[in-house]
Amino acid sequence: MATTPRTEPAVTDPPGPSAERLPDFAGVDVGVLAARTEHPVLGEVAALLLRNWPSAEDAVAYYEDGPEKALH
Repeated sequence: MATTPRTEPAVTDPPGPSAERLPDFAGVDVGVLAARTEHPVLGEVAALLLRNWPSAEDAVAYYEDGPEKALH
């Protein structure tokens, strides 16, 4: 019985993070975007954001990418 060689691509490590800075969308008015967009997916995402973000006082962003610090 003959065997067929495998033709799957070699597994490589995923690419690292890009050095390019992400765009700043802090000034985007999601309510206006939701009302004016005709793109179905963007409209749904904007509507979901508005449903889950009750007020400006409730908006919080936090990201921790450093080593854990020991608590004393």
